[in-house]
Amino acid sequence: MKPGTRFLHSLFEVAHVEFQTYDLSNQKVLFSSGVTRQLLGYSESEYVNLSNEFYRSIIHPDDYEKVQQTINKTIQSKSGDVIEMTVRLRRIDGSYIWLYSRQMIYQRNHANGTLTIIREVEDVTRLVELQGDLEEKVEQLKAISYKNSHLLRGPVSSIIGLVDLIEEHAVTSDHNRQILHYLKETIAKLDGVVREINENANLR
Repeated sequence: MKPGTRFLHSLFEVAHVEFQTYDLSNQKVLFSSGVTRQLLGYSESEYVNLSNEFYRSIIHPDDYEKVQQTINKTIQSKSGDVIEMTVRLRRIDGSYIWLYSRQMIYQRNHANGTLTIIREVEDVTRLVELQGDLEEKVEQLKAISYKNSHLLRGPVSSIIGLVDLIEEHAVTSDHNRQILHYLKETIAKLDGVVREINENANLR
């Protein structure tokens, strides 16, 4: 094995991303460094066979339209243009993982219509999951912010007003009892809102 070839093989073995050349005209993988195949759990021959029609058989059904759009963009792209795509591929056990790829035209032959692309593929499943968790937390924070702005201010203002009334005015015992009754009701409402906010924020 030539020194340069040995270096490339070593590089492919330690890299956590897939390097690939793909015959877009005949819908076949020409070279794969093996990372994606290992992530998906297929044998080398299975992976090559599954590469037909740009991996249509293992692309998540909801993502195949995105694949078609990527293919069209790649075909129409200029030399040096990089086309990005993030889709789900089915593992051998039936589960799906998210893969991010960057592809560009490597060789185009207008005479016979062949088109070869080079691709870099990376597992981004954890990043997508984290993004989903983050979006969920953002929605929770929005709900908390709404409750804080619209539901907490009313009871808090009432409590402040009732306390000011007790402090600033000489009132009879009956009036005091009535004010304290309203104060207790307001505090109960405020406590209910706080409990609901804590439940939404998973702080119980």
